[in-house]
Amino acid sequence: MPAATGATATRSGTASSRFDLFREPQLSDPYPFFQRLRQEAPVFYAEDIGHWVVSRYQDVKQVLRDHENYSAQNTIAPIHPLCDAARRALADGGWGIVPALGNADRPEHTKTRRSVVKAFAPRRIADLEPYVSAMLNAAIDRFEPKGEAELMAELLFDLPAYVILRLLGFPDEQAPAIKEGAKNRILFVWGRPSDEEQTQLAAGLAGFFSLCRQLVDERLARPADDLTSELLRVRAGNDEILSLDSIASILFAFFTAGHETTSSLLGNSMVQLLRHRKAWEGIVAEPALIPGAVQEILRYDSSVISWRRKAKREMEIAGVKVPAAAELLLLLGAANRDGEVFDDPERLDITRRNAGRHLSFGTGIHRCLGATLAQMEAKLTLEALSRRLPGMRLAAGQHFDYLPNISFHGPRAVRVEWPAQGSGRAGQ
Repeated sequence: MPAATGATATRSGTASSRFDLFREPQLSDPYPFFQRLRQEAPVFYAEDIGHWVVSRYQDVKQVLRDHENYSAQNTIAPIHPLCDAARRALADGGWGIVPALGNADRPEHTKTRRSVVKAFAPRRIADLEPYVSAMLNAAIDRFEPKGEAELMAELLFDLPAYVILRLLGFPDEQAPAIKEGAKNRILFVWGRPSDEEQTQLAAGLAGFFSLCRQLVDERLARPADDLTSELLRVRAGNDEILSLDSIASILFAFFTAGHETTSSLLGNSMVQLLRHRKAWEGIVAEPALIPGAVQEILRYDSSVISWRRKAKREMEIAGVKVPAAAELLLLLGAANRDGEVFDDPERLDITRRNAGRHLSFGTGIHRCLGATLAQMEAKLTLEALSRRLPGMRLAAGQHFDYLPNISFHGPRAVRVEWPAQGSGRAGQ
């Protein structure tokens, strides 16, 4: 373990000695463990993953906002070092990812983000709303007569994928590849794959990047009304503004940020609202509560429970000195339930006034560009399901399964049921 000073750097017998987000019970429900970390070891070194773990709100927020002392360049580097075969698979597959947004520092980050903001105009999100509503009602039409559904497979996993496809300009036929690519990226970067698994994932990700690069080339020749074409228009043929590989890297990043995180937000929303029956009944009776409910779900059960930074120099966090070049794992999910910021933080309260202070989208210069899009999809989804299936409840006896990784948190299946008379048509 790197040299450190400070009472909370490492303590045998504290919660820090049992830190393992890859396995149960922390994988499914890390929040009781996070509570212990905030109390017993708010900053400690996790030797298994080679990261300093930070769990209190103010410390996490300070690191995220301090771009002078902490780098974002490690955010999408694999937690576990690549084996030689995986490196070859990336190289042979034409892997061309370059630092672009979430994994770039100033000044490169400033230049790229400014270009993406120009292209990602608010009207693009507004233009997607009728498409999202149509998809929602078409899916509900299909499963409503059955009286039951597996929401992730029948709606919530596909919806964000098709929205991102349309936003970026991919044909709908690419949806299976997009969904698999997002899953592979999570396991490759934030999971614990064996060397064989890592090599297979690397080959798949290289192919996924090639799809992004191919779309860039297609839109360069034949522009359309989509984000990829708009990024090329902002580029105006100047690699100093955006290179073609940078644009492909932005598309690649959008898929995980815009698909997997949003589908997890939708799944977490349904699990938590249906578990907390008064909250569900509240949005059924008063749909105006839904935007606040989305913010509270983001706080209470975040789609992204941790993010990463790297110290540029020796730093002190909560009295603990961490060395230069230290890798940091920032527990967003723990910060979001810090009682110093949120009253009664372990309670789901869809009327909570300061729920929007959560750190689930990050903060500062790297705050998630897709936050508005994700919240729009969540709002429309909750409106449609609560209006048309107000009697929905979780099917009894199910165990929620989560992809084994340290950052992305959402159920892979959510089985629900409802009485036949509990349905309402889309136009009612």
